[in-house]
Amino acid sequence: MNKITDRYHRLIKDDEKHLNPLFDLKDVPKRVYQFGIAAVIAGIAVAACDAFLGLYLSSFLLGCFCFTVLMFLILRYNEAIQHLPFFIIATICAFLIVSAAFEGFQSEQYLYFFPLLVVVPIIVDLKQTQYRQSFTFISIIICSFFACLLVDMNVPHIENFTLAQINDLALINRVVTISSTILFAVSYIFFERKYINELMEQSTRVVDSRTQFLATMGHELRTPLNGIIGIVNLLKKEHSATQHEEYMQVLKYCSDNMLQQVDNILDFNKIEANELEIQPVELNIRELLLNVGKPFIPIFEEKGLEFKVEVDHALDVLVFADDQRLTQVFNNLFSNALKFTEKGMIKLKAICTGKSEDTISVNFMVEDTGIGIGEEEHKKIFDSFWQVYDEASTKLTGTRLGLTISSRLLKLMDTKLTLVSEKGVGSKFSFDMSFKYTALHELMPFNEAKTESNLAGIKILIAEDNAINMLVAKKVLEDYNAIVTSAYDGKDALEQLEKDHDQDIILMDLQMPVMNGYTAMAEAKKLYPKIPVIAFTASLVDQKMLSDLLASGFVDCILKPFKPQQMLSTINKNLAHA
Repeated sequence: MNKITDRYHRLIKDDEKHLNPLFDLKDVPKRVYQFGIAAVIAGIAVAACDAFLGLYLSSFLLGCFCFTVLMFLILRYNEAIQHLPFFIIATICAFLIVSAAFEGFQSEQYLYFFPLLVVVPIIVDLKQTQYRQSFTFISIIICSFFACLLVDMNVPHIENFTLAQINDLALINRVVTISSTILFAVSYIFFERKYINELMEQSTRVVDSRTQFLATMGHELRTPLNGIIGIVNLLKKEHSATQHEEYMQVLKYCSDNMLQQVDNILDFNKIEANELEIQPVELNIRELLLNVGKPFIPIFEEKGLEFKVEVDHALDVLVFADDQRLTQVFNNLFSNALKFTEKGMIKLKAICTGKSEDTISVNFMVEDTGIGIGEEEHKKIFDSFWQVYDEASTKLTGTRLGLTISSRLLKLMDTKLTLVSEKGVGSKFSFDMSFKYTALHELMPFNEAKTESNLAGIKILIAEDNAINMLVAKKVLEDYNAIVTSAYDGKDALEQLEKDHDQDIILMDLQMPVMNGYTAMAEAKKLYPKIPVIAFTASLVDQKMLSDLLASGFVDCILKPFKPQQMLSTINKNLAHA
């Protein structure tokens, strides 16, 4: 319920930037405007009655009061002042004290303090602020009330009254104060009911969204898991090498798909909690784009799809960008295109749209020749869990979280994912971004011929307590011709380093028995400071944890489960830095 309340108050803050001071009753900031306008209207009405009774000084004083409150409302609306409730309450209290000097005790103007007390909880957001603000307002009102009584009783009134005039004025003040007290009390009940109803609606939406999320994710995770389990059972029975190869391709596709779904779930949760941050690093745009689609090429070929990459040579520069999040956006766009395209091609295109001394602007596009999306469905395509109905195949095919996450990530990078699509023809997803150059952006162009695809002669120490993870990592690295040394805990890793400290890099699991990865890394850095240590972990590493890892001495992080190309790229990057 606290999360719902926080979200509700964030909506109130957002709305306050576009204030409509008259008609939205549920937002506390707007109630202050409504109360101020009500005070001005009441003041004008009482001023007119005073003038009708011949009390011109009192009428003039009320006119000044109305003008002052109106000025405060205008100034706040133009954001020239803050704390509008304080200014209005202080103005009313000051007016009532001055009015006591003009009219005296018999006019009963002190009765206006009672509706003023009732209005405090209406114009102060008790759910969002401390009680100190309410206590301050109530203290001002009570002190002003006693000050008003003292002036009434001890200061001769300035206005000259007849007995009939004073009786009529007292009657008017009684009617106005009683009516306004009742009105404010009823309004407070009304506002509280509106607030409670809003919370209940928010709660219902959150529950419905959570239920839909769990149902959708259950389906999305169980589908590739079912494929993995099924293929493993088939591999036990099948002895044909050709069939084995086909099964392994399916197994790889299912495991990659499941990993992508897990990553999407975690990232979606971070985005919803406003915890995901963009972290720019130095990269070559052209290099990123030429490599980003490589993991999908075997899947495209298996499905009979042509994969085209068109990258402007002007993008062969070093810039600051978040490579991880950009890669995630393209992966989601490729996966979406793959899901909806049965024949034809999928194209990645990037062109330079402008340059300046400090920045370069780029237009990115992923195009497919799939089933396309009708114009009436374009606005829904980025909604969480939305699905496209394909009449040709009479089945539901889900866009799920991929496009939603891509859209949210690009929004964090100050851009927008746009769609151009026609039913039965295909779709084009595109976005524009500007990147800041690095200091040496023209000195390190990307050489496509220079692709380091092996680790021949590189000595790597792996510290990993899980035997299966060790087996997989060791086999992957040996396939890249690396010389691998195994250690099954932190203490064992230090002993292996003592035997052979001529290691080029260390992969260190964080959670290990005997000695954990943090302690082992710290000891290794003391003894062998030139050997880079990469955290090798299955922990959920957010930006704060990554910053802590780097601050503690790790040079980078490889998350489990990992992809061989990802491991190779990370090791090569840190070997180059070393």
